Amino acid sequence: MEYRNAVQADVPLLAEINRQLIEDEWEGTSMSIQRLEQRMSRWLEDGDYRAILFLENGATVAYSLVSVDEDDSAFIRHFFVLREHRGAGVGRRAMQTLLRDIIPPTARVTLDVLASNAGGHQFWKSVGFRDYAIRMERVPSADAAAESGSGDAGPAA
Repeated sequence: MEYRNAVQADVPLLAEINRQLIEDEWEGTSMSIQRLEQRMSRWLEDGDYRAILFLENGATVAYSLVSVDEDDSAFIRHFFVLREHRGAGVGRRAMQTLLRDIIPPTARVTLDVLASNAGGHQFWKSVGFRDYAIRMERVPSADAAAESGSGDAGPAA
């Protein structure tokens, strides 16, 4: 597997991959391509994240957005295998490349997996990650329902 750092010219591709990631992970949630392009462009410009494109036979097969802090820690914000390349070991090969060539071997690596993503959770365990914490959220619409005392998300009568 080969890889390369994404550059500003890759922003449209990165935005499209990120759109697919959002579709797969957050049902009913979407962002415009323009907003995704702006976000990706900002991440590349700021230098807080490094976008990596993984290639096989010249084709992009996976992508990762990672932040490496010195040599002691790294955070994988995004990791995505393009749909047409899933089930063939691409994710495992990309992760091996990421951990061998991009993230220092001495770094503590963290990432978030949505509780609803059982396949992702299984994948991450299979490549050596373990459960570390549970991040909780409180959804704004639930807050509004609680404040109204109606017990549902609809308007109070």
